[in-house]
Amino acid sequence: SQAATRYGLVFALMRAKDRAAAQREMDALVALQVSSPMIAGLAAEIKAGAGDFGAAQTIYREALLRFPQAKSLAYGYAESLFTAKQYDQVLPFLEAQLQRDNSDFKLHGLLAKTYAAQGKRLLQYKAQAEFYVLQGLLGQAVEQLQFAQQETDGNFFEQSAVDARLRELRKLQLEDAKLKKNGG
Repeated sequence: SQAATRYGLVFALMRAKDRAAAQREMDALVALQVSSPMIAGLAAEIKAGAGDFGAAQTIYREALLRFPQAKSLAYGYAESLFTAKQYDQVLPFLEAQLQRDNSDFKLHGLLAKTYAAQGKRLLQYKAQAEFYVLQGLLGQAVEQLQFAQQETDGNFFEQSAVDARLRELRKLQLEDAKLKKNGG
């Protein structure tokens, strides 16, 4: 189809870093009035690539209203906010996304990156631990929580949550070790 062909051309032009040509082709693609999260995401990437984060974020927000389940749009929007150093906006967005799907390791990774940029070390390590847990990397997750325990920038509740999660993951590690020992 013409839309698919134009999409491929826009994508190729973006990879070649020919932003002006990519924008012209995107304008032609938009004129076809095809609604797709992939097209919206690519349009936003063009804007972000040109440094127009405000326009990119507008595209992402509007597209997320039409396609709220499109993970690529959520990731792109969060990355756009992060790159524009709008940490106070990206945090509530990521937290809302994690309310919907707490098992998305990429969201936890973006959260860890955002906390790191803000200098919130305890929360960074905690989010990074969840990133690892969701990939089945218990050892790395435990290590991150141990780092978090050593930080002093969290409040009592955050520190307590780290301690509780660390106990939980250590218990899982012991259970895994027993299973492996017993040939499981």
